[in-house]
Formats: sequence, structure tokens, C-alpha cells
Amino acid sequence: GTLLAPSFINESIQFAAACRERGIPFVLIDSDIQGQEGLCYIGPHLFRSGYLSAQLMDFTLKAKSEILVVNIAKEVDDHDYLIQIEEGFRAYFRYHNLSHEILKMETTRTDFLSVEKSLVGVFRDHPGIKAVFVTNSRVSTVAHYLEKAGKHDIFLIGYDFIRENIEYLKSDVIDVLICHKPEEQGYKGIMALYQHLVLGSQIEKVSFMPIDIITKENYEFYHN
Repeated sequence: GTLLAPSFINESIQFAAACRERGIPFVLIDSDIQGQEGLCYIGPHLFRSGYLSAQLMDFTLKAKSEILVVNIAKEVDDHDYLIQIEEGFRAYFRYHNLSHEILKMETTRTDFLSVEKSLVGVFRDHPGIKAVFVTNSRVSTVAHYLEKAGKHDIFLIGYDFIRENIEYLKSDVIDVLICHKPEEQGYKGIMALYQHLVLGSQIEKVSFMPIDIITKENYEFYHN
């Protein structure tokens, strides 16, 4: 059996096909691949995760505002999970007929200096940005820029309960982290393979993880 977190879609599709040819069951965690029939999927509902992030952001915006969506990934076009999260984020504003202007910044260069250069350009052209949504765990890179630039009035949301992000959460640069319990995903994935291969049990095809909202006030009590 195989546990697969499909970060790179094309390679993951090839890998899934090789597993099927050999009769090897595979469990997808963290993000699903449309049209790939694995044993099961264990992870977040990515669209709703983005939708919830937009709702949280909307609570803080009192009037029509500029919002920046940031995708930082070495191969942005190949990251289907980023696309699903962004679609959910945008859908919230469409559904509620909100007039906020949503801007977008994408970069495949993930080092700080490259991200900083892109952000400097965006904020120069749009100085009225009030909130930033980072679609993955690299929110700490954006937080570093905001702290360095002295931009203390930007509402910042991103993903994942990792050390770099927690430090910026503690210092009020990151306002909210959205988390999907990755360690529990891995555990459930291994258990699904065990139940299928050893016990011969029927496995539920989809098991969505909670979408956890972590702030400075509750991070100390959160277990990933």
C-alpha cells in the first residue's frame, strides 16, 4: 500500500496509474486528484477551506477594500489544491455580492528576496490593500515582508501550524492560521491501508478533516 500527498499533480497522476497497474492500493491525503480512484481520500475540503478564510476576512473589513491573494509555489500551475482554495475564497465574495476588489500575486520563486520584490511592486501599485490571503504554508514569508515594511494594519491569513508561522502569529503579524491536522491525516491514511490490507474491511471513500481556526489566543492549546 502507498500513502500519497499529491503536491505535484502530473507526477502524482503518473504514480497513481503505476499503482493501479500493479494492483497497489493508495490513499490520498492533504489534497485530492480529480478522476484518480484511490482507496480513499483523507484531507480537507479545499474549496470550503478557502471559503471559510474569506468569511473570516470579511468580518474584519468594514467597507469596500482591496484584498490580495498570494500564491507562492515553485510550480503554481501544477498545484491543483491552491486553485481549489482560491476558487473557494473568491466564491464567498461572489455569493454574498460583496464589492471588495480581489488582487492576485503569483510567484514561482519562493525565496524571501524574490517574494519581497513582488510584494513591493504590488503594494506600490495598490497602497490601499487591507488584507492578504496566502493560499499555503508560506504565509511566514509574507509576514516577514509586512513586518520589515512596517505594515501593521494588514489582516493576514495563511495555512499550517508550523514553527515559522506560529512565531508571526504570536507577534500579531499573522492574524489567523487555517489548519487541517496533517499528522492526523497521515495516521488515518496508514490505518485505512491497515484495515483494507490486513483486516479486509470496507473503507470510506472520503474522510474530510476539520478546518481549524488558530489565533494568538488559542494556539497554545492546539495539537496538530
